[in-house]
Amino acid sequence: MIFQDFKHGKANVNGIRIHYRIGGSGQPLLLIHGWPQHSLMWHTIAPILAEHFTVITPDLRGAGGSSIPINGYDKKTMAGDIYELIKQLGYDKVFVAGYDLGSGVAYSLAAMYPELVEKLAVMEFGLPGFGYETLLTATPEWNAGSNWHLSFFTVPQVAEFAFTGKERELLTWFFWHLSHNESAVNNEHFEEYLKQITKPGALRAGIEYYAAVWIDKANNEVLAKNKLIMPLLAVGGESSSAQYVSMLFQPVAKDITACIVPEAGHWLGDENPVFLADQLNNFFKS
Repeated sequence: MIFQDFKHGKANVNGIRIHYRIGGSGQPLLLIHGWPQHSLMWHTIAPILAEHFTVITPDLRGAGGSSIPINGYDKKTMAGDIYELIKQLGYDKVFVAGYDLGSGVAYSLAAMYPELVEKLAVMEFGLPGFGYETLLTATPEWNAGSNWHLSFFTVPQVAEFAFTGKERELLTWFFWHLSHNESAVNNEHFEEYLKQITKPGALRAGIEYYAAVWIDKANNEVLAKNKLIMPLLAVGGESSSAQYVSMLFQPVAKDITACIVPEAGHWLGDENPVFLADQLNNFFKS
C-alpha cells in the first residue's frame, strides 16, 4: 500500500472540519503531525504501519486540509478535536503517536482519556510545564540553528508580521537547520508544505501552536497530577532531541521506553522513516 491509496475523509468536530487520511487494517493507530508539516509527513511511515494497523493521519486544526479557526490552538482543545474524530470513526481503544507539537496534543488526549489510549508514542517534543519553557531562554551559545523561534512565536502578531511573504525562507530555515544531513525534505513535499502554510490564516495558526505555550503549561500541570499509566515510547533524533524527550516525560508517565533514531535530526519521518516505522511497529504490536 502507498500513501496515495489512503482514503480521505472529513469530520465536523467542535464547530470545525478535520481532514484525515485512513488506510490499512487492524487496531486503530493515530499519527499526529507537527508543524510546519501536516499529515503528508507520514507519507513513508503510514504505509509501513498500515500492514499491521488501521492508520489514521488527521490534519490538526489550522493545518493541511482542516479548518483554520481564529482560536483554539492550545493542545487540550486540539486533543478534543481528535477525541471527537475518534468517536465518529467508531473506535473505543486506539494507539496514538504524536510528533513535535503533535506530541503535546497526543499527551493531552492520553491524559484526558486514559481509557481510550492504550499506548502512546511521543517524538521530538518537550512538554510545557516540564522543561519545554526552559528552551525559550536565550543563552550565549544560541545561533541560527537554536530554538529562537520558540520564544519569538509566543508573540504571534509580531511573528506573523515578520514572516508574512517570507514563508519560503522560513521553511527553508526549518528544514535546513533542524536536519541531520541538510536535505531532509524533498522538493515536491517542500512545495506542498509551502502551499499549505501560505493559505489565508495558516501561518498565523502555526504560530498560535507555539503562542499557546502558557495555556498548555497550566493545563499540563493539572493533567500531570495523574501520571499516565499506559506504556509510553519517547523518541528523539540522534542529532536533535535524542534522550531528552524521555527525560522531559519522566514526571508525567510511569512506564517510559526511550528510543533514539540514528542518522536523523528533527525530521524523523523524512530522514530515517524505515527505522522509525520499525520501532513504532514493535512498540505497538508488543
